Amino acid sequence: MNTQITLTLNKPLIMESVKNETFRKGQFDKSLDQKAMAVAYQEQAGDDTYHERTLERALYTSLEELKSHLYDYISVDGFTAADNSIESSNDGDNILIKLTVTNRFNKAYTQSLARLSSAYVENEMLFLWWSPINEKQATFYAQIVERNLTSINRCFHKTAPTVPTVPYTTILDVPGDAIDLGIGEEHTVTYSISDGAIDDIEVRIEDRKLIEAGRTDEGFTIIGRQLGHTYIEIYSRHNPELSRTIHVYVTDQS
Repeated sequence: MNTQITLTLNKPLIMESVKNETFRKGQFDKSLDQKAMAVAYQEQAGDDTYHERTLERALYTSLEELKSHLYDYISVDGFTAADNSIESSNDGDNILIKLTVTNRFNKAYTQSLARLSSAYVENEMLFLWWSPINEKQATFYAQIVERNLTSINRCFHKTAPTVPTVPYTTILDVPGDAIDLGIGEEHTVTYSISDGAIDDIEVRIEDRKLIEAGRTDEGFTIIGRQLGHTYIEIYSRHNPELSRTIHVYVTDQS
């Protein structure tokens, strides 16, 4: 079985967090060298049109990267992910990411997954921001991104596989308790089980020299082969309490 979860990422909060991180680095660099005003200006992501466009592009690039990683955990049909297994959309200031996951996903981790996904996007944006201008700083955020991915991975597959529920019968009704047969004569033993249940009923013969048994659409056909007395057991393969014993007498009825 599958279930759908929705991750809510707040776009203004992500953008503000990225700007604050770059501002802090710029202020730190200015404190080291008061003449490095131009460098600090380029380091600090602000409200300038160019900076906004750069951050906007980094945001959606990071979101696509996030979705590509989440793809590993979505529910699939066969070997191909269903068309609607992962999608994203905007709801005002929020970015919604909808995932179709298996029932092994513990829904209690949904909020944690949303926060970790938001942190991943922020740190991926910072990695993209620093990559052209500061390799050391970019490497720092790349390492944080990897840690974010490890934490995201841990949010999945937290519950044990669900034991499948199979509708085995709870009722076994077999009319009669004795059969009289002649040699070569056939008799059909019918039975009934719970409505909608899986038919897991079988037959066991005590002495196969005296009789044969075979399944039919109605139940089991019993054929007399040698004179004598034996019995058959009609039983459920999954419920040992559901069992009926029928005596079989093969006689010379000629």
